[in-house]
Amino acid sequence: MPGHHLLGWNRLVDFFLFDYNAKGIQHLENGSTSSLGKKIVAVEEESPTGRRLAKNRLRWILLILVGLLLLALVWFSYSADSEITALRNVLHYKVVKALGGPRMNSDEPMGSISGKLLDSHGEPVAGAIVLVASPLGHTYTAESNLNGQYHISDVPPGRYVVVAGKRGYDDALEQVCIAGLCSKHTAAVRPTAEAHDFDLTLAPTTPLGVSVDDSLIVSPTVEVEVGAPFPSKALRTSFGFERAGLWVNDCHLYESIESDGLPVVSEAEPFPTLLLVLPGPVHNWEIIPVPFAAEGFSVLACYPLRGIDIDEDAADLLTALEYVRQGRVPSRADPERLGLIGASFTSIHAYRLLGLTDEMDVVLVLGGMSDGFAFRHDVEIGTAHTRPPFDQVLMALGFPNTSPELYFRYSAIFHLEGLPPICLLHGREDELSPFSQSVELAEELERRGHPHEFYSYEGLKHYFSTSAEDATTQQMFQDSLQCLRRSLGSE
Repeated sequence: MPGHHLLGWNRLVDFFLFDYNAKGIQHLENGSTSSLGKKIVAVEEESPTGRRLAKNRLRWILLILVGLLLLALVWFSYSADSEITALRNVLHYKVVKALGGPRMNSDEPMGSISGKLLDSHGEPVAGAIVLVASPLGHTYTAESNLNGQYHISDVPPGRYVVVAGKRGYDDALEQVCIAGLCSKHTAAVRPTAEAHDFDLTLAPTTPLGVSVDDSLIVSPTVEVEVGAPFPSKALRTSFGFERAGLWVNDCHLYESIESDGLPVVSEAEPFPTLLLVLPGPVHNWEIIPVPFAAEGFSVLACYPLRGIDIDEDAADLLTALEYVRQGRVPSRADPERLGLIGASFTSIHAYRLLGLTDEMDVVLVLGGMSDGFAFRHDVEIGTAHTRPPFDQVLMALGFPNTSPELYFRYSAIFHLEGLPPICLLHGREDELSPFSQSVELAEELERRGHPHEFYSYEGLKHYFSTSAEDATTQQMFQDSLQCLRRSLGSE
């Protein structure tokens, strides 16, 4: 039996490497015990035809391998999978930086881009923002007219992906997708020439998947205390729930301790509610929710857990709020008086929430980012800095000229239509989120006549002090408190 197994294996090898010629078959059927190497040499010597066929098979194998490699490169270059896209963008960024960095043809005469915006019914969309950006993050914008037409002028020569957005619609760019592979349509701008007919279709905003179920687990209420910015106590009720394949377990509701006499309200009066989106685990940031709760707010504080999937984080936050609204988390919250707070990176979550829901009566942002394009530009020229892992996140977004969609989606400065009053607080020496982010947003809000308040703090960097004696931190808290109270009618 072992001899039969050896015979079968040798025939299989000969099938792939040589032709079944009469001599070869006879050689195997005679039960030769010579080594495989000797058989190969013997057949090569005895059969020139076998050698030619072996070379042909080798060529076919090489061609198949090259074809598979090309298919893999095409898949890698055009895959719409978010993880593959991020990896592709990181590799592209590192290659471009190794070759000297992105360049612009700034010395050549400018060109322009024009087109038309339509809704899903073919009707023109007026008042939408249309944008292209340079590899360094410079933006060039226009607003569509009553006929949906737009014209972006003074655009440097180069290739651009056009993106557009308006409240009530999903952001739009032109791309073709087949079997998970997507190719974006780029506008080639040439000196003094107009790239025209770059039309886009805006679809209605896709509702977030907000629903409650029986997965909710509510922990016993406990008393917590902090020493800054002022000594404060509050009651904390922690809860968790499952949504979209994730256990959301860093949401906590803070309310005042009535026995301490704060606030002076009747037993039946509900508290105005704050949805607080924190940039780290909530227990590490209790110097924010506890003082607000002690001042008479019901504070729902959450730490987003989905990384850069901001829209799913937003759905988690609104789901947590819905559990409170339905009374499944015990509270005295009044969600009809609702404020939103974001800080640092989670300012992006706060601004995105404003674009997806009309529930908020006011938003307060501390050290926030309002323009992803400008931030990318500041990083590229060295006036802003990123820390791990945000340096990798920025690379994963891609260059703004060919991948503007996420920069645009999460840049509040281009999505101000229909927003509530905005309170901005920012340190002048912020080394991570440039002070200019709030300055430029405040200027745009002023230009539009949008209600807002802007507070700046001399000498303050990105992280405020946690010391109970720090006057700047105390002033920030008082400014925040008064701004929120004015909008929520709780003064």
